[in-house]
Amino acid sequence: MGRIGRWAAWILSTLVASWLCAADAAPKPPKTGASIKCDATTDKADDAKAAKTTKTAQKGAKSKKKDDDDDDDDDDDDEGIRFALGSGCAKLTGSVSYTFQQAKKSGARVPAFVNGNGTLSSASSVNTLNADIGLETSHQTPLGEFRTSFSGNWSKATGDGTENGTASVSGWSVGLSDLTVGYTGSLMSFWDGDFISTAIAPGRSADTIVVEHEFPADNKVALGLESSLPTTRQSNPGFTNFDFSEPVYTARYLHETDPWTLHLSGLVRQVDFSNSPLLPFLRKGDTQQTGWAASAGGKVALPFIKDGDEATVQATYAVDASAYLGTNTDLSTFQNVVRVTGPTTGWSAVASYHHEWTDELESNLYASYVSLEANLLLAKPSGQSLRSAVNLYWSPVDHLKFGVELGYVEMQLDPNGILGFFNGGSGHAWTAYFQVSAEL
Repeated sequence: MGRIGRWAAWILSTLVASWLCAADAAPKPPKTGASIKCDATTDKADDAKAAKTTKTAQKGAKSKKKDDDDDDDDDDDDEGIRFALGSGCAKLTGSVSYTFQQAKKSGARVPAFVNGNGTLSSASSVNTLNADIGLETSHQTPLGEFRTSFSGNWSKATGDGTENGTASVSGWSVGLSDLTVGYTGSLMSFWDGDFISTAIAPGRSADTIVVEHEFPADNKVALGLESSLPTTRQSNPGFTNFDFSEPVYTARYLHETDPWTLHLSGLVRQVDFSNSPLLPFLRKGDTQQTGWAASAGGKVALPFIKDGDEATVQATYAVDASAYLGTNTDLSTFQNVVRVTGPTTGWSAVASYHHEWTDELESNLYASYVSLEANLLLAKPSGQSLRSAVNLYWSPVDHLKFGVELGYVEMQLDPNGILGFFNGGSGHAWTAYFQVSAEL
């Protein structure tokens, strides 16, 4: 496994052990609702699904517990501006941030930073400006709740290849009762930590048609049709149209309670490598493949340490579906590092811990490990990455946050004789971040 594997195993095992030890011992913390309120006192509609899809589109997928008890509707979620919209309700959100990034790398080609437009930066320091805006609406109809969400993003980083930054629609959705259609996060996504390094990277978003039904005892089952996520930067079309020409069939089971959440998901897809530059290196019959992936994740509250503390883990195994491995930062990294497509097998694991020191101070710790191997005729190019970070956030007043973060990145790339397979080099880097952000 090597040095990088031993580091990954030690960090991940420590975090997973904390999660497992707490799974049965954690008492119920107070509920936190996610419903849109037209004003501070009147709860007009429950927009849990709309809130989830909007946050997923902006930062990748995030699973949240919907509050079904009216007594708990006076929650601590003061995000955004709420107002009446016809007979329904709406919530407007927005944020701006400035981020400074500094890296000390062992080699010039080590991929330390990911820009907001998905490109990698080779610079030792980067300045980034970022702005997000979102709108969610909710309206009750005889057929069920009608929901909409929209989110947009603008980002400019030094050395990102643009003069005026990149503006994009980061997500949208339209939903009625159990059905949601839009450009949102994949059903495979679960982990979503609060880290400066992962928040900058684009989310793992796709065109989606999802039917999700909630069963008794806090169980949800979702079936989805998604557009294929790109595995290389060159094949990334961005959000240009509603396209299911390369469909991915996904399914997810979610069990959500106050002390803990369980996530199980899987996908299947057809893959065509007949136009791959690696065609001469493929085995006979390998041009048409059935790709698949399976993922399991969990989140548990740790109130015996401190109220608000929690641990989250997720592990994924993928065959010809490498775009679903790791975090969104890992995805953007491998999209740039892997130059050509071909049959692959890989796995990933990510774990994090959130701790609240005081009402104004909180910290997060995470580690993510990805291992990917190409299955070619006479060679097996492989890549492994380890990312870890610890941060401290200070919120002196509502809607204003300062953050500092220290991180470590290690990349091992072995082309195994296939020149040009990777765009990058092996090595490690220490990273430091400073961020100030303000939100509605």
